[in-house]
Amino acid sequence: MGKRIDRIRHRWESMKASGSLHNLAVFVVFVAVATMFWLILALNDDSQDSFDTRLVISNIPDSVTFITDPPTQLHVSVRDRGTNLLRTGVMRHPVVNFNFRDYASGGVMRISHSDIVAALKATFGTTAQIASVSVDSLRLAYTTGKGKRVPVVVSADIVPAPGNVLAGPPSSEQKSVHVYAADRSVLDTLTRVFTDRIVRRGIEDPTDVTVPLHQVQGVRMVPDKVKVHIAVEPLIAKESLVSVTAQHVPAEESLLLFPSKVTVRYFVPMSKFSDYEPEFEVVVDYNDITRIHSNRLPVKLQRSPKGAVNAELRQDSVEYTIVRGHI
Repeated sequence: MGKRIDRIRHRWESMKASGSLHNLAVFVVFVAVATMFWLILALNDDSQDSFDTRLVISNIPDSVTFITDPPTQLHVSVRDRGTNLLRTGVMRHPVVNFNFRDYASGGVMRISHSDIVAALKATFGTTAQIASVSVDSLRLAYTTGKGKRVPVVVSADIVPAPGNVLAGPPSSEQKSVHVYAADRSVLDTLTRVFTDRIVRRGIEDPTDVTVPLHQVQGVRMVPDKVKVHIAVEPLIAKESLVSVTAQHVPAEESLLLFPSKVTVRYFVPMSKFSDYEPEFEVVVDYNDITRIHSNRLPVKLQRSPKGAVNAELRQDSVEYTIVRGHI
């Protein structure tokens, strides 16, 4: 380590003795001065740059609700001396302000292209040239009416993953929203609003989805998004013993069935396993006797409630005996 330090010290002494260090210092100073002069000349030239300019509308009365949301910023391309652009656009965040009372009348706030350019020139300076603006003009509808509340209807196409089931229809956390319209007749005919359609496949767990409300022309909805809960739970296998009913039996005859009850296997949501007893209808048809020529009749699951999923019989037939007269 000591030898390495000695070598470095020796090289440093050699550079000072040879004048190389002095030449390097002069070169660095020269480059810095040249760069400074170049920067001054460049900033005095005209140049063009783009800025995101915040748009503010002031003095809005509390009774006013915009049907059309004003933009929050304008994308502006400005041409000016580099020093001016640096000072106005970079050193501070540019803002344009429009007084609501100066531009609003009869339910519409109108801001022309010339109004926007004039406001931008006031922000960027009189020497600035506004090359382009992202918004040509503004026409913002508003209302001073109170609006009304209408219910939210969830539009959804949900398919749970295999072995799961919807535990109920998707529901909106926000049961109703406030709606506003500049045209009162539009508001009078609006009785409900829908969400944008929710499409989900293979859902295994309860899910919350934030979804926009489907827009209606000329209507403002507050809020314009709602949280929708999709309740999903697993299916549990269950069995019930169901009596078999004979159909189309002649009046003078009866059928004795062995067994008279059969087992139906089905699936129910886990939350309903203990307290859900669905009503099934299982039948045999007397007319099948002449068709199958057997001592057994096929059993059919004629009716199955919606709450029982994938219901099926554990046996496909029962024995029968014809009894003349009523039992």
